[in-house]
Amino acid sequence: MLLALPATAQESPESPEPPAAVAPPEAPEPPEPPEAPPAPEKASLEDLLQEEVTSASVGSFGYRLRRYGITPYVHGVITADLWQWERRHGNVPHHNTFELRDANLYFGADILDLIVPEVFLELEPTFNSFEFNTGLRLRYAQLDLRLHKELLVLRAGLFLIPFGTYNTTTFPAFISKLPERPTLFREIIPSPWQELGVQLTGTWEWAPGRAFNYALFVTNGMEQFDVNNPLDPSDDGPDEGGSIAFFTPSYVDIRNTSKSFGARLSAQLAEGLTVGASGYTGAYTRDGGRRLNIFGLDANFIRGPLSLELEAAFAHQAITGGALEKWGYSAIGAYRLHTQAEAVLAVDEAEVGELPPPFDGQSFSVSGRSYWGGLLYFPFPNQIPTALTKAIYRVTVPDGARPAQHVFILQLAVGF
Repeated sequence: MLLALPATAQESPESPEPPAAVAPPEAPEPPEPPEAPPAPEKASLEDLLQEEVTSASVGSFGYRLRRYGITPYVHGVITADLWQWERRHGNVPHHNTFELRDANLYFGADILDLIVPEVFLELEPTFNSFEFNTGLRLRYAQLDLRLHKELLVLRAGLFLIPFGTYNTTTFPAFISKLPERPTLFREIIPSPWQELGVQLTGTWEWAPGRAFNYALFVTNGMEQFDVNNPLDPSDDGPDEGGSIAFFTPSYVDIRNTSKSFGARLSAQLAEGLTVGASGYTGAYTRDGGRRLNIFGLDANFIRGPLSLELEAAFAHQAITGGALEKWGYSAIGAYRLHTQAEAVLAVDEAEVGELPPPFDGQSFSVSGRSYWGGLLYFPFPNQIPTALTKAIYRVTVPDGARPAQHVFILQLAVGF
């Protein structure tokens, strides 16, 4: 029977192939953690200011401001005379010395491009300060509020009076081309000249390189320092007719509550040419009985390597039975010979008048004319354009028979 079976039946059946290996099931991935709800964004600076800082946290008020994202800036200027020489007359030895002119610090911040506070502190290591202190002075502490871009800005606090260009633009030592202030900027236009009040200022640019600038202000004014002579029983009235350079700002009006007013208008008429006019009026005596009126003109021109700075002012200072009339001017010319060298020539003149007795507070400067000449050296004109060395010789010729004064100053100034 086996032989009768078909051949296919006689063959042994093939063994079935083993089933393919099945991969073990993958472990299920852990579920993603739920997203944390986003921190609510601070809608405005007002929301930030409402956020409280716990009493146990580090820091204090300044640290809190840092948490609000208000980042301040700090800048400064240091001015040092590497050598100062003055020729003396007679048997008096010549004057040779080093001198730290001043050290200035500027603290400020730009808050949301709307409010700009800034504080200017100045240290002059001298004992003959007109404020009779250790030499640390608060030159200004101001708040600028942009009401409408740059067209309308409100400034409040203690600020530099916008009179002329020197007091508000070229006063810093790393900008000024002379190592000292001309007499004009002491006896007619006090510089730095700061008062406490409010100011509206702005700039309107009607075309590229053409702009109109204005400033209107009202302040508490400034006062002549009043001291009675103990050796003169009749000296019991308010002092008047003194040196404008020694006037101090009235921080709080108590005895004399009258206000001072002023304005400045300037225009950039052409490329590099700016002209301006300034005015000021206010009481200056302790009782408010005497007024001081100042009017000034200025012009600045920059074209290529040439720059010119012109400024003049007239002061009418009332005294009993009349007035003192003081005037002066300053003209500074500079030519950039090289990227590292600039030649400077200048002349200034001031007439401060002679104050007859029994008035107090004589001007510490005498009437006369000064001639300046020298060279400015910029060691790093591209990397640090705010660092310069001034080598200037000055000759002052006083009115009358007084001898001329010769002074040479080698000065280093750095803005940082």
